[in-house]
Amino acid sequence: MTLGTNLTFAGGIATSAVVGWLLSLTGLPLAWILGAMVGSAVYANTVGLGGKTKYARRLGQLLIGGATAAILTPGILGELWSFLPAMIAAAFVANALGVLLAFPLQKIAGVDRKTALLSTLPAGMSEMASLARETGAQADVVMVVHTLRVVMIVVMVPFLFGIDRSAVAAEVDPQASLAALATCVAGGLLLSIVTARLGVLNPWVIMPMAVGIALVSMNVSIAAMPWWLIVGAQVLIGFSLGARLKKEDFARVPRAAIAAIICSGGLILIMVFGFVPILRLFIDVAPVSLALGVAPGGLGEMIASAKALGAAAAIVAGFQFTRSFLTNIIAPPLLVRFAVGPEGTDEAANT
Repeated sequence: MTLGTNLTFAGGIATSAVVGWLLSLTGLPLAWILGAMVGSAVYANTVGLGGKTKYARRLGQLLIGGATAAILTPGILGELWSFLPAMIAAAFVANALGVLLAFPLQKIAGVDRKTALLSTLPAGMSEMASLARETGAQADVVMVVHTLRVVMIVVMVPFLFGIDRSAVAAEVDPQASLAALATCVAGGLLLSIVTARLGVLNPWVIMPMAVGIALVSMNVSIAAMPWWLIVGAQVLIGFSLGARLKKEDFARVPRAAIAAIICSGGLILIMVFGFVPILRLFIDVAPVSLALGVAPGGLGEMIASAKALGAAAAIVAGFQFTRSFLTNIIAPPLLVRFAVGPEGTDEAANT
């Protein structure tokens, strides 16, 4: 990037941080993420953003992954293992709903079946957009729908559930190691660079947690992430999310934006208000943690929201990763069957 591009990029992050700070003064839940998102969106649509915002998002995800690793204990790891059936069930329910909602989205947005399915499957935006490019679907529509869904979740969940005070107070281990925390972040970075080239999903969040799991398994206690680094991670994630909200993208596919609001809103409401009460009959987890766990949002955004709201970030990470992993496994074969018409012809050719 040129000097001018770097300055413009830095200006966007600074604007996001300032707006996030101002909003935090109001006591609003998730203020740093929401404020950064608003500041970034305004900046991107007025001044413009140079450079690739994905690097800011990756850094934010890396820090959030390290912060989540710091709360892991042998007891939490055992609890996560016991929740695996619930995580798998939530993943299958979300994907089934995603398939069903592809039909109304196809009609409302006026797109082909492949584009509709990739838009409604609850996986990461980057993964689904990449698959859209590979299969000839409309990647711009997929990106708009996924972006709006994550924004809707980030805005809705904190207002609906508030802060989970029961999860805020955590015991501080006097033996906790800052070196172990640094190992999670640095080791997570190295592993992310390697595994990203191998196609591993969301490595920037998962790899620091994987290092943390290894350390905890060796009875190493990890020091908590400093609060200012967690705030910085929230600003970076909010910044990268707001940078996607470009008016020209929505102006280009206005019907997709309308379809996203309707169908994504339906998916969010069903998962949060329909499935969370069912899950609570089987597992004893606070509503806000389950809501963020089953909400069809981005892995990094949902874990960052969990950290900001005092929810159980490790549980949220478990639910989110399980769904993302299973969705990306079933998406390609499902896409092939879904995109073929009832008479065995390619549906896209008939639209």
